[in-house]
Amino acid sequence: MDCLPFPLYPGESLSGNPKPLQVLEANTANRVKAARDFEETDSEGKVVKRIAGDEWLEEGPKTYYPHVCKEVMGTITAQFVQENEALKLRAVNTFVDRTGVERKVGSEWLWSQFGTYMPSVDETVVEVVGAEILSETRAIHVRCVNEFKDRFGVERKPGDVWLVTHKEAETYIATPNEEMLKQIQLLVLNRKQYCTLLDPYDATSKTNKNGVRKLIQGPTKFFLNPGERLEDGCAKDVHVLMADEALLLEALEAHTDSTGTRREAGDLWMISGPCEYTPPVELRVKERRRAMPMHAYEGVYIRCLKTGTVRAQMGPTSYMLQPEEELWEKELSPQIENLLTTCGTMTAHTRKKDNKNTMRDKTRVVIYSVPHNSVCQIFDYKKKTSRCVPGPDMVCLNPDEEFTVISLSGGKPKVPNVIKTLACFLGPDFMTDNIRVETADHARLELQLSYNWRFEVDQHDADECKKVFSVPDFVGDSCKAIASRIRGSCAGVSFDNFHKNSSSIIRHAVFGSKETLLSGGRPVEVGSTVSVGGTEVKVAKIDGMTLELADGRKVSDLEGVEVVAGGERAPVVAGKWPNSALIFPTNGLVINNVDIQSVEPVDQKTKDSLMKSVQLAIHITTQGQEAQAKQRATEEEQKARGELESQLIRDKASSEKERMELLRLKAESQAIETTGAQRAEAQAASEAAKVEAESMVLLAQKKAEAQKIQVMNEIDLENTKNECHLQQQRELDELEVEKARELATIESEKFKKTVTSIGKETIKAIAQAGPENQVRLLKALNLQGYMVTDGSSPINLFNTAQGMTGQALAMH
Repeated sequence: MDCLPFPLYPGESLSGNPKPLQVLEANTANRVKAARDFEETDSEGKVVKRIAGDEWLEEGPKTYYPHVCKEVMGTITAQFVQENEALKLRAVNTFVDRTGVERKVGSEWLWSQFGTYMPSVDETVVEVVGAEILSETRAIHVRCVNEFKDRFGVERKPGDVWLVTHKEAETYIATPNEEMLKQIQLLVLNRKQYCTLLDPYDATSKTNKNGVRKLIQGPTKFFLNPGERLEDGCAKDVHVLMADEALLLEALEAHTDSTGTRREAGDLWMISGPCEYTPPVELRVKERRRAMPMHAYEGVYIRCLKTGTVRAQMGPTSYMLQPEEELWEKELSPQIENLLTTCGTMTAHTRKKDNKNTMRDKTRVVIYSVPHNSVCQIFDYKKKTSRCVPGPDMVCLNPDEEFTVISLSGGKPKVPNVIKTLACFLGPDFMTDNIRVETADHARLELQLSYNWRFEVDQHDADECKKVFSVPDFVGDSCKAIASRIRGSCAGVSFDNFHKNSSSIIRHAVFGSKETLLSGGRPVEVGSTVSVGGTEVKVAKIDGMTLELADGRKVSDLEGVEVVAGGERAPVVAGKWPNSALIFPTNGLVINNVDIQSVEPVDQKTKDSLMKSVQLAIHITTQGQEAQAKQRATEEEQKARGELESQLIRDKASSEKERMELLRLKAESQAIETTGAQRAEAQAASEAAKVEAESMVLLAQKKAEAQKIQVMNEIDLENTKNECHLQQQRELDELEVEKARELATIESEKFKKTVTSIGKETIKAIAQAGPENQVRLLKALNLQGYMVTDGSSPINLFNTAQGMTGQALAMH
């Protein structure tokens, strides 16, 4: 404020520098505290006594004048309360607020009036509280914290929870005595929906009925009351069942169903489609079932819940489980599971791969397709029996049956349990093995052999098929047995002998040998031609070491007996020849051939010596073949020269004969030429005269034919002209007749239409008009009638009156 300069009195001093006065704007205030007791006059002119420590507000708008007894604690700003907002206030001191309500220290309340609010020094603003917007689809659950009466006038106890919807209030702000628990969305059920309400709220007792279930069917909509919850947490669709569907129901309590049947707790029954079904609260839907269509080689495992028995239901059918039945899962070992996914056979290589195929449905009947020419064994644990199924066929496992897994050796050399399979192949097939042998001179060799094998069993005989499975690993056992035989046989021969006759030695070792008759290193066969005492005859039968010939003789003394084949002769001797096959009688396995794929020495020295001997043998063989070739070439050259000279002599003789024949033919040709010229001339003249006469006759015939054709053409032309003229005249006459007919028709139609248009009465009037006029004229002349004639002309009495009247009219 403006002030005149003033002096300081003795003892006075300035506290700080002069400061400008504070201007308080609207909605602002200074919080002032009394530093000492004093009195002041307020804005209304009243004297207010202030006690040291009192606090109050100096509100704007105004200019604040400081006082030595006042201390400004700070400047505060009014809070602006918007729509759907409120201020949460807390009492700092006990006081009476601006609405006249006494507030205790620490108590809280809301100020929701729209506009600005300046909190007093006895209260503080805790926070700004926003309102919850309630709508038709949203509500809230509110819980009481302290006992109070809510805005709707209802007494609330601590712990009470209630529902607030848009019908009670469009917006809701929770007071300090209550808290909002959660927002609730509107549940809407259409005509094909329902829900089960757990612990429903009772409006009468205002409590929840704990343990009670309530069914609500659509169409409807509602909010969940506090304590209520939906079974399974959501609304459910009405069960719409098709003709091949059904619901398995379980009674939760004793009741009478819609069909009038009494149901006890735990009862099971089914409702079949087609229909719509809403389950009541007295039961629950245990599962939805559908008929399972199955063809001839499909089925399911079914267990009876009453007896526990398991059976296989096979097709072709469409089967619906009964209430006391359920699907049963058949467990198989992981090994069989892998074999079923790998078509029944698995090796060590495929076993290492991660099998990611689709998992088998364990409730479906296990089906395996037995390949062609193979046998599958199935064991029944319940009956303690096994059955064999030869392929090709489909195997369906019963609940108590399992496959017999065959473990075979594999690899080279053979290693046990390499191949796993469900079906044993009956062959023919081959297997390869590597074995090591040692000869009599201690040469160690590694042989790679391949054996052709098959099973000699009758697939239609069950006992015969079971023999195949009597030896678990027929590959490993047979390879071991054959290798043992070969090692024993090779131990008694030298390396050089084995190198030259390895095939024969191994075949004798594997198949064994028998005494028989040989010729040229091959067995004598029935039907062969033999020479006995210079006579050639066929062999009819061989009995041991005796030949039975076709002429009935039996020959046991083989001296001088020879086999004749292709012009060559070979003596018949007694010797050993390997058997045709090796048979294992236990399982019917037959080894019918051995193929030696490779023979390699194990020691390096043996390999080197063998290589040298082979090279030396090749060199010797090559030289021998070269010498034989040279000798053969010389011999062939001498033969060719002799044949060439002989051919030259033969050609000269033949040439002389041909020259003599040529001279003879020339003489005959000259004679024929001389006589033939004259004969040809005479014959030509005769032929020319004949041809000329024939041509003249032919020319006359042609001329006659041409003249005939010309005359016929002229006649045809004249006939055609006449016919055309007649046709034209006929058509013209027809046109004239048609024209006259049409004109007559037109005239008759014209006359008819004229008569029709004039009418009968008009024609009658016209006909009567002439005579009547003549009568009137005669009456006017006072004449009864007259006639003038010269006597030479006939009198036409019909026209007399008309002439007279006509003349009179002309004169008039």
